[in-house]
Amino acid sequence: MNALKSQVVADAVEEIIKQAENRLPVDVIKALVGARDTETDKTATSQLDAILENISIADDRSIPMCQDTGILVFFVEIGRDARIGFDLDGAIYQGVKQATNSVPLRPNAVEPLTRLNSGDNTGDGLPDINYSFKDGKAITITVAPKGAGSENMSAFRMLKPSQVGSVKDFVVETVQNAGGMPCPPIIVGVGIGGSFDKSARLAKRSLLRNLGDMDEYELDILQAINSLGIGPMGLGGRTTALAVHVEKAHCHTASLPVSVNIQCWANRHASVTLDAGYDLTHLSEQYKTRHHPIEQHKTKHHLTEQHKTRHHLAEKHMTGQDVPHHLTTPLTRDDIMELQAGDIVYLSGTIYTARDEAHLRILELTNEGKPLPFDLEGAALYHCGPLMQKDKGGWRTVAAGPTTSARMTDMTPQVLDNYNVRAIIGKGGMKNIAPVLEERCVYLAYTGGCAALAVDMIKDVRDVHWLDLGMPEAVWVLEVENFGPLVVGVDAKGRDLYEEVLGLALK
Repeated sequence: MNALKSQVVADAVEEIIKQAENRLPVDVIKALVGARDTETDKTATSQLDAILENISIADDRSIPMCQDTGILVFFVEIGRDARIGFDLDGAIYQGVKQATNSVPLRPNAVEPLTRLNSGDNTGDGLPDINYSFKDGKAITITVAPKGAGSENMSAFRMLKPSQVGSVKDFVVETVQNAGGMPCPPIIVGVGIGGSFDKSARLAKRSLLRNLGDMDEYELDILQAINSLGIGPMGLGGRTTALAVHVEKAHCHTASLPVSVNIQCWANRHASVTLDAGYDLTHLSEQYKTRHHPIEQHKTKHHLTEQHKTRHHLAEKHMTGQDVPHHLTTPLTRDDIMELQAGDIVYLSGTIYTARDEAHLRILELTNEGKPLPFDLEGAALYHCGPLMQKDKGGWRTVAAGPTTSARMTDMTPQVLDNYNVRAIIGKGGMKNIAPVLEERCVYLAYTGGCAALAVDMIKDVRDVHWLDLGMPEAVWVLEVENFGPLVVGVDAKGRDLYEEVLGLALK
């Protein structure tokens, strides 16, 4: 009897990673379409339209829907009679390395203390591989890419056995604290019981379930979450979460561990079942059977087909002024003082990506009295760690959506004290940032996860600085045209839409 081959496993892993990154499962698409069809808030509607268009573009072009291609989490079910005469971990690692080049994936794996990037999405303990056993001879491998924006908003609490009634409150509190940072509408995985680590594994595994599969307990929590009114991207609306999935395990009589694992709207996962007779064509057919094309669910180019003019629907439904602002960098103080929270903005000119490490280096050079290799006068800083690929001696943008701005909150005041940055582009907002921005800068929200949608608006990669920090952390100088629609989340007059939405949620 033939045995499964190591390279067959590696190639299959490479293919399911590609499917997961580029195409959402049908149940997730249906849930997003349902949220769009029932939404009444104008800004929320525009955010959901952008998400649906982004999904269509990624599927059409076979490119990652989000620039954060995540860390790779695998769930492997091994048939008790399967013949494995090779290092299965090694084959999965090899598949991840292949996918990093072919999909491509953004290199996200770093050593936790030195922050040195491995460059191929593997390292000590990564990818994360979880094994279980089943009957038969086959092996089923499921990959679930997990981005940091949602993962960072997850939480654990060791409740007392007497606090069973507080589980729901803890879940809702976790979502409320997350606000717009994990790219809502989210999926909420909850693990109850087991042990400290078991509850977290239960929560993560629950995200693989069909979104429509919820019992009364889960639906009750979902209703409480959506009553918060946080809405898509934290800007208000009916749908904060698409689903709540709870998994349980028996636990010690003296403990009640509860984990909440938050997933962004891009609930990416794909599976393959392998046996000795498997070849890669089987996966293609299997995927077609399990994951129907987007057009069958009436979401293909949901925005562009109905409205012809790109972003017309977003403009029509945004709050604020009826006519969007079209601005060109470098921006002046007068440019930003005209903007009001809720207005729509389209940017043209040069923007600079800058995440955590770039901010740290900017401040380090500033404190040392050394000049920066780029000019921030009137600049727009984009909180983005793009996925780039070398192309004919230069670089091309594969995906370039926003990262979570909250991580840059503490560094922003010093940056603005030293440089006349006039606009910050990101997602999720920054806590208590309005006084810092007042009279000198605005915060512009771009729909989280819409990395494929952004590509057409980036006309050129003009330069890159500090590549030693790694692809996501380098400063990329991008030439953009009508980059948007961007919502003025925080204006230069002290109004913060995120704080207003959270204030209502607290009530």
